[in-house]
Amino acid sequence: MGSNNLIFALDVGTRSIIGVVAEQIDGDKLKIKAQCMLEHECRSMYDGQIHDIPKVASGVSEVKLKLEKKLKCKLDKVAIAAAGRSLKTKRCQVGMDIDENIEVDSTHIHGLEMTALQTAHQQLMAELSGADNFYCVGYSVVCYYLNNFPISNLIGHRGKNIGIEVLATFLPDSVINSLYAVLHRAELEPINLTLEPIAAIDIVIPEEIRMLNLALVDIGAGTSDIAITSDGSITAYGMVPVAGDEITEAIVDACLVDFNTAENIKRQLTKKKITYTDILGIETTVSSQSIIDMIDPILSQLIDKIAREIISLNGNKSPKTVFCIGGGSQIPKLNEMLAERLQLPPVRVAVRGRDMLNNVVKIKKDPISGPDGVTVLGIANIAFKKIGYDFISITINNKDYSLLNAKDLTVAHALGLISYNPRNLIVHNGKDLTFKLNGQSKTLYGELGQPAQIIVNEQPATMQTIIKNGDVIDITSAIPGKDARLTLAELLSSRGCKMNQCNVTVNGLHAEPDYVINCGDEIKIVNQDQQILINNTGKEQWITVVFNGEKITLVDVKEPVFVDIFNFVDFNLTGGQGVVTLKCNGEPVEYTQPLNQGDVIEVYWQDTKIVNE
Repeated sequence: MGSNNLIFALDVGTRSIIGVVAEQIDGDKLKIKAQCMLEHECRSMYDGQIHDIPKVASGVSEVKLKLEKKLKCKLDKVAIAAAGRSLKTKRCQVGMDIDENIEVDSTHIHGLEMTALQTAHQQLMAELSGADNFYCVGYSVVCYYLNNFPISNLIGHRGKNIGIEVLATFLPDSVINSLYAVLHRAELEPINLTLEPIAAIDIVIPEEIRMLNLALVDIGAGTSDIAITSDGSITAYGMVPVAGDEITEAIVDACLVDFNTAENIKRQLTKKKITYTDILGIETTVSSQSIIDMIDPILSQLIDKIAREIISLNGNKSPKTVFCIGGGSQIPKLNEMLAERLQLPPVRVAVRGRDMLNNVVKIKKDPISGPDGVTVLGIANIAFKKIGYDFISITINNKDYSLLNAKDLTVAHALGLISYNPRNLIVHNGKDLTFKLNGQSKTLYGELGQPAQIIVNEQPATMQTIIKNGDVIDITSAIPGKDARLTLAELLSSRGCKMNQCNVTVNGLHAEPDYVINCGDEIKIVNQDQQILINNTGKEQWITVVFNGEKITLVDVKEPVFVDIFNFVDFNLTGGQGVVTLKCNGEPVEYTQPLNQGDVIEVYWQDTKIVNE
């Protein structure tokens, strides 16, 4: 499902899967049509990363089925987000010249953003030389520029140059591939992919308050994702690979219970008393405060790591306010301890649930109303903004890649994404060998190169062929032709000569039969009577033909054929456009057509004749 006003969003977390089908009403408000939350039966995900694809896919399929029953319709498209595990960020600024008589529109901005993201990707891969390929999972615009001056919105303006600065986020393609594998097993097609902190901050901190220096912390089970705002834009993303699971594991150790029991204990920490059964089967009732005291050292370590990352991302200072979301943010004392570490008043570190989201229509008795139900709505909100404006998946030479969707994407854009060397597409003929034989200039032409081949979906294509999601592109690099090579023995053999019947010199010096002739060599072949010996007769074999209106003499050619003409004219077979036309005496011929005295030869590209120079 992915119509213009209905989106299926999925938050695949370390401990749970949340699915929401939302409708967009009144311009930009979200209205929840159906939702479902399901916990993983076992620990099939760690630190936000999928470890057991079949089990996670089974959970996603169950959520999808329950939503389909509620809505009585089929769900086949979904918006998703990836956790920030192994997150890399890159800040990049690019610009482009435009026609100052034309207003800037969305197409200009789209192209500008795509260029910035491709540049950021190339810079990141250069820095990580030899590392796994990284996939762009989202970005934020830091600033636009018009004629090199900052501007908040380029639409409708005119100028000579427009620019953009983006903050792009990347994850290893292995992380993304596992997420896509889950969706494929659940028969779902991704229509939008973003990063979880991007989705969260989009709905928690609207643009109108991003002038303030704020931090968002999404504390899940496996990771704590962080985003920072300042001066009207999102300025940094980060993560720490610790979150609620560390607290659960501390409870496992303190109470001698299994992981799921520890999870239940953690969720009851707001109560006064908690009753649980340990691994020995002993039922115990304790005060929640006693458990909070036991986990305090681990919670303190978690808070220290989050606080240090916030300060680092924010230019070595604390933000003005911190918003906390995610299931892990509900642990007692967490917000107070974080405020203390950041040296902020306790009221400046607040846990936010759905009731604080201004652009979400409130529903009565919302079963996922807390901070753990926020990110999935951010995923839906991002998807509404990015419909038709996200990433497409393509395959190039049997390897999967993603490309920011844009109008009229071509093969050239795809090759730019993977940093394919365009020189590999240029055909090069072998080098010619030019030398003098008995005072006459001779040229042996290099072998013709084989041009590159571009195939899209098993059909011949060009660099300008338009591509779309799912296309399979196969590129075969051009194969250069071999350089012309000739030894003295080969030269003499072609002329009917033998070394013992004549004197042979190269540049005035005696040379052996295996000598390889170089460009510029001056070769003389003289018989024992000092007569220039050609074909054992002292007389050259030749014919005269007419080539594109000019008389050309083919000298020293036994049994000449059509292709021999190119040894006597200055003409490049790869220099034209289209298909070369070959004619002899007005009739189409092949390269192997025998030539006779007086033949009239024509060679041209389509309707444009090539004149012999």
